[in-house]
Amino acid sequence: MRLAVVTTDFPPQGGGIATLLADLARACSQKCRVTVLAPSVPGAEGFDRRQPYPVLRLRGPAPLRELAALRSLARLAGTEGLDVVACASWFPAGLVAYLLWRRQRIPYLVLAYGSEIVDDWRTPRRAVKSLLRPLKRRILGHAATLVAISRYTRTLLLQQGVSSSRVEVILPAADPDRFTPLLPSASAAPRYRRGARHCLLTVARLDPHKGHARVLQALAHHLRDVPGVRYLVAGAGPEESALRRLAASLGVAGQVDFLGHVPDEELPDLYRAADIFVMPSGFMPGRLDYVEGFGIAYLEAAASAKPVVAGASGGTADAVVDGVTGLLVDPQDPAAVGRAIRLLIEDPSLAERLGRAGRERVVTTLTPERMAERVLDVAQSAVRTR
Repeated sequence: MRLAVVTTDFPPQGGGIATLLADLARACSQKCRVTVLAPSVPGAEGFDRRQPYPVLRLRGPAPLRELAALRSLARLAGTEGLDVVACASWFPAGLVAYLLWRRQRIPYLVLAYGSEIVDDWRTPRRAVKSLLRPLKRRILGHAATLVAISRYTRTLLLQQGVSSSRVEVILPAADPDRFTPLLPSASAAPRYRRGARHCLLTVARLDPHKGHARVLQALAHHLRDVPGVRYLVAGAGPEESALRRLAASLGVAGQVDFLGHVPDEELPDLYRAADIFVMPSGFMPGRLDYVEGFGIAYLEAAASAKPVVAGASGGTADAVVDGVTGLLVDPQDPAAVGRAIRLLIEDPSLAERLGRAGRERVVTTLTPERMAERVLDVAQSAVRTR
């Protein structure tokens, strides 16, 4: 089988979706022929050389990039054969696959994450997508299968009028060979921990729904009496200035390190250097663009054998098994966040048990290879019913 993956998010770009798609493409390439179509970005040439599959880089702005993708897919279908297309999102990747389907009836799958499914007018980009609702219905309606990354994301698709029989829930994955519970490098632990007895970590874009503010409030009001706590904040985003001001106003700035963007190659050591991963993501009233469809960082922490504190919202219940691999809390309640962190600090055996169970869950059920098997099963079904 020949599979093409069309995406606007792909390494060396950062982010969970880019990492997920790279892992998926690598795992799928072990079982079928894979070609990835992705934007041309700085550093892409070096990354592409290291991959076991070809990457076609698309140059120029949208929509010229999408036209190039359509021409590349048509050429691939004509010269080497193409059985199915996997789209990283319904737009613009799904539009490219839909236009190819109109011309050549090559089936396509659409991956769905969360906020991109719903309609709102918060930003110009999202307003454009909302105006394209008729096109979205057409693209989703002609897809062979819609792959939802969580049960929550599945409900969003059903609310768009998609038949439940056409939605397959396939949970994301983390690479347990990359994220491991081994000791961090000799330089990483002291650099990150800075002598802390208890090290908390969040790896996420600094968006308001990720829960950084609740962690800061928990540090100030509910963990003040716990000595030696340090909070590592990895990531960049629009909330950084507000979070820095909040930390200062709460009197905890000395306990918080804003690390900014951490390169992918340094992330495994960062997870290993921490004791507890905490990201109490939650819903924000009126902000449908801010939602945790799953939370791949939870799996990276779990693969690193770290206990997790997560917000009980969106798709996090599929990423974190409450009481088994981590603790789900009210994401709007700093006291609940603080109680969960305190429990893991004061009960090291519980923290170790949750971390060990998280690692076992990733290794046995949530590897890129397992995800690839399920995606390829869906793809082969689409080919058979073409």
